[in-house]
Amino acid sequence: MDDESNLQDKDVNAVLAQESSKLCHILSNQSQSVIMLLYQRMVNDDGWQSKQASSSSNAGSSADLVKSLLDYYRSANAAKCRNFLQSVCMLCEDIPMHLEARLMSVACSEYEQLWSFSTASANVNLLLSRWKRLTDRLVKAVELDRVWVNFRNVNRGRDRPDQTPASADRGFNSAEPDGDYGFSESKVTMETFLRGCKGKVTFLVGQAGSGKTLLMSCLGQQWAKGLGPFPASYLFVFLEFRQLNQLSRSLSLSELLFQHYLPSNRGNNAEKAIVDCLLSNPEKSCWVLDGYDEFLWKIKKHRMPRDVLNLEEPLPVADLISGLLTRQLLPGSTVVVTCRARDIVDFYNLSDKVGELLEWDQNEIKEYVHHFFGVEGKSYYRAIGVEATKLLLSSQHLLAMSSLPALCNICCICLKHLLLTDRNREENETQNAQHSGEREGSQDLTMRTANGELNFSATSAQVPSTLTQVYLTAVAAFLSRLPDQGGGDNSNTDSMLPTFVQYPSELCELSQVAWKGVEEGKILFMKEDVPETILQLLVKSGLFSQVELRCHDGTLVNAYSFIHLTVQEFLAALRIMTSHKVSDAQLKKRFSLKTRWTTKSDQKTPFTDSLYLYVCGLASPNCTQVLVEVARASGVKGVQNWVQKRQDLVLRLLRPLCHSNTLTGPKLLQLCNCIQESQDYELAQQALRARPTLELRNFRLVPNDIDALAFVVNSAADQAVGLDFGACSMEPECLDALSRCQCIHFLSFHSRKYNDKFAEKLSSILPGFPNLRKLEFSGASLTAAGAKGLASGLQKCCNITEINLSDNNLQDDGIGHVVELFTKLPNLSSVKLGRNNSSLQALNCIVEKMGSCLNILQVYADGVKEVVVTFSKESDAYHLLSFSLLNQKWNKLEMQNLVKSLVNLLQYFLETLHIKVRQKRKKKANVTSFVSLISCFHVIQSCSVTVVLCFCSPYASNNDLSMEGAVMLAGALCSHNHLTQVQIRYFLIHLLLFFCYFFYHNENHCYIVDSSITSTKDALTLVSCLKDNNRVTSMLIFLSWSVSVSCRLTHFFFREENIQMLLQILQGVQLSYLDLSGNQLGDAGVKSLVDFLPNLQISCFVNVSNNRLSQPGLLDVVSTLHSSSDVSAVEVSVRNCSLQQDHLIRLAEIVSNCPSLNEIVKEAGQTEADRMLDLLTVMEGNKQIEEIGLDAWRMSEGGIQQLTHFLPDWKELKIICLSKNFMGDTAGERLLDALKSCIHLRELHLSSNDLGDLTAARMSLVLPSLTHLTVLDISENHLGRDGAAALSTAIRSLKKLTQINLTAVGTSELSLVAASLAECPLIQDVGLGWNGCGDDVALQLSGLLPFCPKLVRIDLECNLIGVSGVETLVKASWTCPSLQVIRLWKNKVPLNEQQRLMLKDRRLTFSST
Repeated sequence: MDDESNLQDKDVNAVLAQESSKLCHILSNQSQSVIMLLYQRMVNDDGWQSKQASSSSNAGSSADLVKSLLDYYRSANAAKCRNFLQSVCMLCEDIPMHLEARLMSVACSEYEQLWSFSTASANVNLLLSRWKRLTDRLVKAVELDRVWVNFRNVNRGRDRPDQTPASADRGFNSAEPDGDYGFSESKVTMETFLRGCKGKVTFLVGQAGSGKTLLMSCLGQQWAKGLGPFPASYLFVFLEFRQLNQLSRSLSLSELLFQHYLPSNRGNNAEKAIVDCLLSNPEKSCWVLDGYDEFLWKIKKHRMPRDVLNLEEPLPVADLISGLLTRQLLPGSTVVVTCRARDIVDFYNLSDKVGELLEWDQNEIKEYVHHFFGVEGKSYYRAIGVEATKLLLSSQHLLAMSSLPALCNICCICLKHLLLTDRNREENETQNAQHSGEREGSQDLTMRTANGELNFSATSAQVPSTLTQVYLTAVAAFLSRLPDQGGGDNSNTDSMLPTFVQYPSELCELSQVAWKGVEEGKILFMKEDVPETILQLLVKSGLFSQVELRCHDGTLVNAYSFIHLTVQEFLAALRIMTSHKVSDAQLKKRFSLKTRWTTKSDQKTPFTDSLYLYVCGLASPNCTQVLVEVARASGVKGVQNWVQKRQDLVLRLLRPLCHSNTLTGPKLLQLCNCIQESQDYELAQQALRARPTLELRNFRLVPNDIDALAFVVNSAADQAVGLDFGACSMEPECLDALSRCQCIHFLSFHSRKYNDKFAEKLSSILPGFPNLRKLEFSGASLTAAGAKGLASGLQKCCNITEINLSDNNLQDDGIGHVVELFTKLPNLSSVKLGRNNSSLQALNCIVEKMGSCLNILQVYADGVKEVVVTFSKESDAYHLLSFSLLNQKWNKLEMQNLVKSLVNLLQYFLETLHIKVRQKRKKKANVTSFVSLISCFHVIQSCSVTVVLCFCSPYASNNDLSMEGAVMLAGALCSHNHLTQVQIRYFLIHLLLFFCYFFYHNENHCYIVDSSITSTKDALTLVSCLKDNNRVTSMLIFLSWSVSVSCRLTHFFFREENIQMLLQILQGVQLSYLDLSGNQLGDAGVKSLVDFLPNLQISCFVNVSNNRLSQPGLLDVVSTLHSSSDVSAVEVSVRNCSLQQDHLIRLAEIVSNCPSLNEIVKEAGQTEADRMLDLLTVMEGNKQIEEIGLDAWRMSEGGIQQLTHFLPDWKELKIICLSKNFMGDTAGERLLDALKSCIHLRELHLSSNDLGDLTAARMSLVLPSLTHLTVLDISENHLGRDGAAALSTAIRSLKKLTQINLTAVGTSELSLVAASLAECPLIQDVGLGWNGCGDDVALQLSGLLPFCPKLVRIDLECNLIGVSGVETLVKASWTCPSLQVIRLWKNKVPLNEQQRLMLKDRRLTFSST
């Protein structure tokens, strides 16, 4: 039977016939596109066409198509049948492994069989030996179905979407991607993740020590045994990047295979046959590329080939890898790459699938510790394991390290050493006590339990308090494993020091090896790189692990690496702190905070960038003695002082960072970690003084981060400290760590990531914050259920004063839970509940609560936008209560319930009520509801009520209030005896007059504001109606939007009779000011007004600008004002006016004798320049001039020279405008020299001239004396690099500068100017457009944002700023909340990037307007 079966297996048609039923089932379950592709190939075959010609049947459904396929190929020739089976295996999914193996074995060609035969034996042995070496001392078996991966599927048009099922979420939010790559995420097992990887480029990312190499070796071992996701018929190639680093010369892919991966004595024909097979069947090969983080070169886009490559063409190894990834080599092959998360940016748009290995959770850590201590097989060690687990879970540093398998092993070795050392010390003390007869006070640490097993107790074991001390202890633990160890004094409470004392010289050389590797970027050491004695010590202690490397000639040699990269970095840090051969400059070079945001420009390194952290830890006083011992062995003179100076240097490097206000969130966290490692509370306090609220935005947090924050926060003592988390992903353990921040005053969470589950966990730790004053949980996903849980925690925070739960989804029930807190929190000052999808029922709940909560002061409800409840400090029922209802959705039943609640409350508890109602469209039903509300107040005997009626729109067309509604409202309001004030806004004029009729006969005060008046007649009619009512306190009528305290009638078309009527009305009225500008009064109207001024009581000023005065009219007005004794100041502006010579001279004579004149403004053409100079000549004796506007004169050097002759006498000058003239450097220098005496100057406008570097240099000398300068405009001039440098010097002294305009100044080198603005704390507007500035200017601007709290606008249009520059501005803009707009029109930012950046920050604008 076996022989018959073998014969049948070799007959491809017979195998197809035997497996037809299974294949029919499999094909029927494939997608229609797969079936049609197979069917089309059959249709195109000549044999099928000839057969079809003699048949009339035609397939229709999928079942018919499958049947036709199987029927045809059962009788086709062997080659066609073989191709069909190969296509089925390639295209179809869910084929059982045994069936796929059988089909492929009969479908293989001779070359393919030769390929499998030639590679199987050597490759299998290689993969199995690798696996044996890696798992020789493995504590826990590798199970792919228990390894969790955060799966990110990249959706590409050429691929079908992946249908891999996701596992259950293990936290309350999904993990964040390290960058915005367009990934969709789900958590799956490693086994599930590898399904569907065939023919794709897959990346597996993970931290150093997360097990990437072990997992890839497991795949190789499974393939060698015929298991796993890749069929045994595939060619499985396992390449390590650390091996590829040895290949410095160019080589072909075939050379890589046969000379370096599997060197053998095959003949050229055999190798060629395998290469040919590989070329014709690339989809049957799987390439595992492990450890890209160790690769010496980056895979860069410019290196990535575009044309199809030849397997025989020699290329640099980086180009070979690029070819595999870009499908220019072996398109259709399966490629799996492992790297770290920061390296994934090098492969942007190259990956089909990306998976990130998840860190171990506490259950997995406990399981590993159990296995580690259970390996010994002794109950004694199992007892130690129980205590080790307790100690590990109690230390945040040990717990964080143990989330990575490699570091978990180191932690276990460290804990074992700690516990055994502590046990030996206790046993020695016990034996000494027993020997001396002192039995009291000593206990055996080893006891028997009820079942006879040993129990271990080691409560006195000292757990390292910092990460650095953990590594110190770990190194001591490894060294203590040496056979001759034991000479130290183990009775010392510090278990590290005896070991370090025993091996000082060895540690010195060991740290030198590590430091040399860090300096050279080397993590693999050859035998000749390490002294023999040190190599033996490292290997025996376990600090070195051995690997095999294949040399250029194909021979295998041993190489060595530290058991983990962090161990090498720690030992390198030890070298820095103990060797005089490492200079201070080298230390400073290695000392810089690292960000978590990765860019393609980052320098490639295999290390974890933790060295500076260990340097900070070694600067702690707790490590001083260890450093002294190692430094003494390295030959340092005056070792104690030298070590102290080196530690002080590290602390000095940290101090400027503590004072910096420009650190991003990740760098701020790194600073906190450094401070924690140094254990320096003074540094922590300095960091908090610079930033009382620590803001963290948009990156993933781990418990270790929160632990570092806790150390810094708890150093605050009496200082109010805040933590502000914005869109930071965090696991539940982070909140457990947050509970250690005892000094928090302000706690804020704002992101949709924070949901009910998060709030429930938060509520459990809130009572542990005794100093908490303010909590924000806004912009989140909180519902009523979450609000209930959060309220349960908040009710125990007795000192809290402010709660902000706005922009959630609490609805009425959720707000009800929060309202219950009002009586339980005596120190509340405000609660914000807006934008929570609530109705009037929620407001009714608040009103009902007022009966038992007597300290509520104000309830402000603006539709769906705001609901704010304000509390008074004292619980007193007799105070003013303000209740504002704006833009509500009126519902009759809800309105009635609200009115009842208000009436019940007001009748018994309150003295004064302020009700404000505003609606966009007031219909009759709404008016009726409000009238019902007012009518209910008649039962109140002791309540004074203020009512505000307000319409949002000032346009008459948007008002639906009819005369009938007006009658109803007026009647209801006038009938209320306790109504003290009514404010009526935005009513039509006839309705307003109707209200005035009622209020004229009412004792109530009425404040009327109307912006719907559109005619002069209506305005005067209203004024006449109110002129005899002495209760009218203010009147404001205008068309333009402004704010005033008296009467403004602007932009009307007054006739002379209108002005006379107005003046009669205003006679006897006390006015603050009268503004009649823009009314086309003409000469007669203005003259009438000016003549009538003595009869008007105006305390401030009269404005009659823009009223079409003629030249004689102007002179007449000026003459009249000149002769008036009541006029204290006159401002004359003659803009856009062509004065005749005689008029100009007459004006000059008048104003020269007018001591009240303080402003002269003139815009002129070239023909009028001489006339205006005559005016200035006549005015030379007037020293009260405060403003001169001489724009667009086109003045030459002579004109400026004449002007500078007068300037020294005008010491009160505040504003000078000389834009659009012909002023060069000579005139500019003279002007600035003349301005030295104008010490009150506030604005200097010199734009559109011909000023250059000499003028800028003179500015650096003159402007420092003009200490009141607020506005500087030198746009459209011709400065150079030197001019910009000089200008930056001048700007640093302008402490009151609020606006600077440097548009088109002639140079792009404005980075020094931008940096100097940091010295101007009041700056509000910065204009740097049209200069061709690059990213360097953007970088400098981002640095000044934290120092300019009032900055509103930055104009950078038409420059050369790129995406990175804009990104820098966006990141820094959060430090300047006042900033409203950053103009970036016409910069080097692509349209798609513009859209992305604007989504990040709405203050960016890339348009021309």
